[in-house]
Amino acid sequence: MNVQHECHLSENMESGFKKGSSREVTGMHELTITIQWSGPYTVKRIIKEMTKGGRYPDYDGDDYGLYQIYGTHILCGEDTLIYVGKAINQRFSTRFKQHSGAWLADEEDVQIYLGRIYDPKRHSAKDNWGLWKKDAELAEKIMIYKYSPPYNSSSINKAPSLKPYRNVRLVHKGKRYKLKQKDNAPKEW
Repeated sequence: MNVQHECHLSENMESGFKKGSSREVTGMHELTITIQWSGPYTVKRIIKEMTKGGRYPDYDGDDYGLYQIYGTHILCGEDTLIYVGKAINQRFSTRFKQHSGAWLADEEDVQIYLGRIYDPKRHSAKDNWGLWKKDAELAEKIMIYKYSPPYNSSSINKAPSLKPYRNVRLVHKGKRYKLKQKDNAPKEW
């Protein structure tokens, strides 16, 4: 069941950084997407340092993926997961330039965690990173629906389609902060 604007999540402060991965369990219609989290970062640091986009024509750089933004919320208080987003067709630095010029400039005590997904058996330039994009978009929608960050407006009220899979598991590694270690969709909705 989805709980709107959940304010209290369990805290976890793991360390380490490796690229994430995804794995499809053949015949069972299950997908596991591993997300490797790092952080916390400031907006300024992301804009300055997270610029690795790769080279033409593959654009296979490291600075694409998902992100979590924590800040103060009027009802939930300090250190609340307020937004989940993705940087797919643009680097993290570009995406946060957009955020910093809009709503994020008005937020206080912001901490950002970046999540990278990469499975060399599944994701490649051969399909123009198509499966990677689909996995990142699906992971973002699952996280938004499950955690219901108050500043997200899309994907929050309706469970995302998991098709062609029956079950999708997100495995959060590294510095996932307040996210649970695993999210199982649709089982944990």
